This record gives sequence, structure tokens and C-alpha cells, in this order.
Amino acid sequence: RFLLLVAVVAVCVKAQQEPAPPVGTALAQPLPFSHRAHTELSLKCAECHKGAAQGREAGIPPESLCMNCHVSVKAQSPAIVALTGYFKRKEPVPWARLYRLPDFVSFSHKRHFGKAQIACSACHAEVERQNVLVKEKPIGMQSCMACHDKRKANNNCDACHAVHPA
Repeated sequence: RFLLLVAVVAVCVKAQQEPAPPVGTALAQPLPFSHRAHTELSLKCAECHKGAAQGREAGIPPESLCMNCHVSVKAQSPAIVALTGYFKRKEPVPWARLYRLPDFVSFSHKRHFGKAQIACSACHAEVERQNVLVKEKPIGMQSCMACHDKRKANNNCDACHAVHPA
């Protein structure tokens, strides 16, 4: 019984820690990418991250979506030449994920962005101003619970720790 209690306490302590990487981190990426440059062209988050309104994950845009423009826009730049290589090989760019929740957390972009109309910046900060993506805001349990409290949303354990439909 004591060991079970210790195990439960250990899991709860681990659950409250900020998921890696820590706030302030910018991960090395295989290609340079500027959210700022793309939003200055009036692109909206959901135009590239198509799963945000309809799915659990916002998703990383497929290379084919990027190539809709980059077949002619900056086509000779080294980064776009490399992107074109991934596209031609039908190989996804191996982007390093900066925002990743633990497997025991059930999160749906559709429920937050699509239904509740919560802006991307609530969790991801002002990504549209970034030339290099940096994790600026915490996405750990405390920050999620504070946001749920602020919006008077369900803060019971099963709100985030049980599988819900997208």
C-alpha cells in the first residue's frame, strides 16, 4: 500500500512538471523557417496548420502545401532547394517538435481553437513575430489549469486525462 502511494505521488509530481523542452528554448531545425515572414504575407495559422480547427493536432504543414508557393517564390534559395528535395523524395522535413504534451494528456486543438475560439497565442505566444520559433509560454499542467480557471472551463482530472472525441 505504501509503495502504491509513493508511486501515485511520483506520477502526480511528474505530471505537474513543464514538458520538455523548457521555456526559452529554440530547437535546431533542418531548414530555416520564419513564421514572421509568412504572417507578414497575411497567412493565418490555420491556413498552414489545417488540423487546428478540425482535429486533435494542428499538424505540421505538408511539403506539398509549402511548394504551392515555393515552386516559384524564392525557388533558388538554399532552404527552398532543400525543401524541394524533401518534396521530390516524398519525404517529410524532420522538424524538431517544440510543443509536445505527454502521452497521458488528452488535448484537442479542435476543442480549444475550433470550438472555444481560443487564439493560438494563448498557448504558443506571439509566434507570428518570430523568425526562429522559441517556446515562450509554459504548457504544463499549472498553466493549463490556470487558463481553465480563468475561462471557467472543466478542471476535473478527466478533462485532460481521459480520451475525448476530437
